[in-house]
Amino acid sequence: MPSRTAPSHKSTNVRTYNENARTLLFALAAGSAAVSLGAFDGVFARLPEPVDLALAVFAALFAAAAYALDRGLRARIDALPAALLVFIALCGDALAMLVALQGIAAMAHGMAALAVFLAAPLGLAANLPALRAIARRLRRAPARSPGASPAAT
Repeated sequence: MPSRTAPSHKSTNVRTYNENARTLLFALAAGSAAVSLGAFDGVFARLPEPVDLALAVFAALFAAAAYALDRGLRARIDALPAALLVFIALCGDALAMLVALQGIAAMAHGMAALAVFLAAPLGLAANLPALRAIARRLRRAPARSPGASPAAT
């Protein structure tokens, strides 16, 4: 009868914290390079406005889904300071507002395309970890307040 004990070797399908960081940096670098090449070649300017909008929305949803579904990525991002996450989220919100005011077609070329298709989606997706960081701080706040424990008499 086979033994029901756990194997003595470590599983090779477990990603470590450093591998997640390398994967994240590689994905950001590859995405940045693709958007940069497309922007400076005029690819986004030649596309119809609905396609540009769909690409920007897809980028934001993909970044948010990656954060929500990948435990290692979420742990890596949640380790960042709350102030930095809030700053990135506010920058993304401001860029999204600028795109909404200017129109995506007006910003789909040159350096502005980097803001539309890279910075704004990542900044908008940063709202998730920023809100989680704020919620963590609010949950911890009563435990540190003087009224949370009875006075020593």
